[in-house]
Amino acid sequence: MCLRIHNLIIWWLGFFLLTLVPRSCLSVEIDREGLPDTGLNTTDWETGTLPPLDDMWELNDFQIAAKNLLGARWYASYRTAALDQVTYEANMNIWKKIRINGYTFRDVSDVNLNTTILGYNFTVPFFIAPAAYAGHTNASAELSLARAAGKMGALYAPSIESTKTIEEIADVGFANQTMFHQEYVWSNRTLLIDDLSRIEAAGYKAIFLTVDNTGVNGIRVQAMRQTGELDSDSGHSASFTLDALAEIRNLTTLPIVPKGIKTAADAKTCLDLGFPAIYVSNHGGRVLDGVPTSVEILLDIRKQYPEVFEQMEVYADGGVRSANHIITLLALGAKAVGLGRSPIFANIYGEDGVDRMLTLLQAELQTSLQLMGEADVQNVVGNTTYINTKQVEVEYFGIS
Repeated sequence: MCLRIHNLIIWWLGFFLLTLVPRSCLSVEIDREGLPDTGLNTTDWETGTLPPLDDMWELNDFQIAAKNLLGARWYASYRTAALDQVTYEANMNIWKKIRINGYTFRDVSDVNLNTTILGYNFTVPFFIAPAAYAGHTNASAELSLARAAGKMGALYAPSIESTKTIEEIADVGFANQTMFHQEYVWSNRTLLIDDLSRIEAAGYKAIFLTVDNTGVNGIRVQAMRQTGELDSDSGHSASFTLDALAEIRNLTTLPIVPKGIKTAADAKTCLDLGFPAIYVSNHGGRVLDGVPTSVEILLDIRKQYPEVFEQMEVYADGGVRSANHIITLLALGAKAVGLGRSPIFANIYGEDGVDRMLTLLQAELQTSLQLMGEADVQNVVGNTTYINTKQVEVEYFGIS
């Protein structure tokens, strides 16, 4: 008898919650972590369940969706940054200090977004940057990133720490698709030589050589709280000198682009050493906390060594979540702009999600260019008349 009464109470409680309590009281509440509120409605979402792809209308939406779906450990592994996350927060907020100039009385009826990167043709000036272990968001892992980039005509550069192998990722690419590949400077020279050989044999066209991990990763507290382990990596070389860099260049015929340039001095060094390009990046705030944003680094390079932009290609990433962020970095001299976390978050939907993310960003970019009065994205590269960075310059350089 008592059991029947207990079951009856449980049934009535469930009926009450489902029919009498307003859905707004049962809705999922997700901490947006300071991301702009553009009206994403999570009322009908269920925690741990993939939200409707049709709810995604801008890049930050994908992060909220990923936070809703993924377990705390895997969300933290992608979202985490180093120590107090000063650089991560700066990456996300620097855009608020920049204004974009829009000009009228111009013909913007035929917009061109095409660009070249190291001489290879792409349909957009943004690319999917290296990010490790995409398999924690979707079983397709890096394969869906490669396919989506290929359909768009965008560059993809998978991480050497991918879920799928170097060869598996290369094999899913389209016949005319160009991909680069990322590599670390391993202390194990045999592993390094093997990686470079496999990358070249698989048909990748260039190498993004990450140079900002000197022996260890950053202390990524948010991720450490989930793993219970110190987030370090002794696999990276702690004796990476210019001599070591020169040796690596002799191990492959592919062009090498140093990734993780954080100072004007290092940019100039790479120019003097004859590299075809550099990749300005603070590793998403995940390595050394407190370093400048890419906006500030590009401003500093332009101030101290403007010849860098004239004699080599420059790429940049860091906190990019909209077309206006891309336009800002292009105007500061970047030839192409990388996307790190957003494609990973979009990958919770697999290839369809990455397709939608890239398409939304492409539409944003075309729209912003037209509203700026510019029909050709190439005319934005290095053209600082399109942006006002005075507030950043005053704060960073102390210029009054």
